[in-house]
Amino acid sequence: MDPLPPCPFSPTPGIPVANVFPLQPPALGEANTLVCMVENIFPPAVTISWQLGGVPVTQGVTHTHYTPTSDLAFVRFSYLPVTPAAGDIYACVITREGDNTSVVAYWVPQNPVPSEELETALCGAAMALGILLALLGIAMILLTR
Repeated sequence: MDPLPPCPFSPTPGIPVANVFPLQPPALGEANTLVCMVENIFPPAVTISWQLGGVPVTQGVTHTHYTPTSDLAFVRFSYLPVTPAAGDIYACVITREGDNTSVVAYWVPQNPVPSEELETALCGAAMALGILLALLGIAMILLTR
């Protein structure tokens, strides 16, 4: 029996895989924390750094210890406190200490979700429309009598 071919989506052994995401739902101008999750680390010897618009950022950065995973590799997290603004480009740079190669993961703040004011305005408009249709219905019933 022939062995199964490798899964096309599995990471190459020893090459770190990084994902960057906010700890809380993001909103422009509001404080948050970016998380850089680095998986598939082997050996456990990487440096994680942050950049904002290509400029290194070190203020407030924290890292976790290496945590072993079931696939005999390691995972590590890095945290960066941020207040995202339009046009920001954050980068988490993972450098392997053995061969000095790097992997970069980016995060760009997206347009914020609709605000509470917009939700309230839409709810009010829907309620006003409902009342208007109810009054129209009552008027139609009275006219048919």
